[in-house]
Amino acid sequence: MSTETNATQIEARRSDGILASIMIVIALGALWFSRDMSMMASVFPRTIAILLLIFSIALLARVFVTRPQMSKPQPGSVGRRLGLIGVLLLWSFSLKWLGFIVASVLSATALAMLAHYHGWTFKRAVAYGLVLAGIIAFFYTLFAILLNVPLPVGQLWRGL
Repeated sequence: MSTETNATQIEARRSDGILASIMIVIALGALWFSRDMSMMASVFPRTIAILLLIFSIALLARVFVTRPQMSKPQPGSVGRRLGLIGVLLLWSFSLKWLGFIVASVLSATALAMLAHYHGWTFKRAVAYGLVLAGIIAFFYTLFAILLNVPLPVGQLWRGL
């Protein structure tokens, strides 16, 4: 191997092992807490927890069987990363007041603006808007209609 390839790779064994261990604990916790749910309500969290458990065990096995390598992290925008966390927190706190649809539309718009590096054009903005509307409609349909999970309507809109 050339030295240039080695210079761009770092050992991933420790970080992958830590991540896999944390995810296994989270998956087991989700399985534990979903035991008190009704059969229909527990389908989604148990499915995700079982998949998370399987993939985390596979990652942990990979750590012991191979020597995983990963690329050195590239410098990025700390402001965008903190903005992502901030938008997700604001979304979760605003659900009660604004409701699922309004909070999701505002948050998805903010996330798209935060994550997009290139210049905005009318065509790109319309395409992003349609895709984001489709994603929000998909999750609303999935949870509110198919799984019958009550989504917050928003306390601001109850009196209207």
